[in-house]
Amino acid sequence: MIAGLAMRLHHLIVDVESYSLHSGRQRIIGYLLRDTLEDGAKSLSVTLPTNKGIIASRLNLTQEHFSRILHEFAAKGLIVIEGRRINIPDVDQLRTYDR
Repeated sequence: MIAGLAMRLHHLIVDVESYSLHSGRQRIIGYLLRDTLEDGAKSLSVTLPTNKGIIASRLNLTQEHFSRILHEFAAKGLIVIEGRRINIPDVDQLRTYDR
């Protein structure tokens, strides 16, 4: 039980650090690439598990700001949005976009 509480506390601390130290773009990039491994995959397809409002709230963003950043990424060719599915044609390009 203590280990479970410690893991939850660690995740909360990581979330607070992310909100404080990263821009909205960096948080969204991190969210989209959270399940990628450093195995050299060039492309990736991510299915959003819930609606954009809940994901935006989880990232401490407004839904409008979240959507605006996604559309910015799409306009730059970094992602392709197909409903809840987001295709990332070049993972490395997205990873290094907002550094």
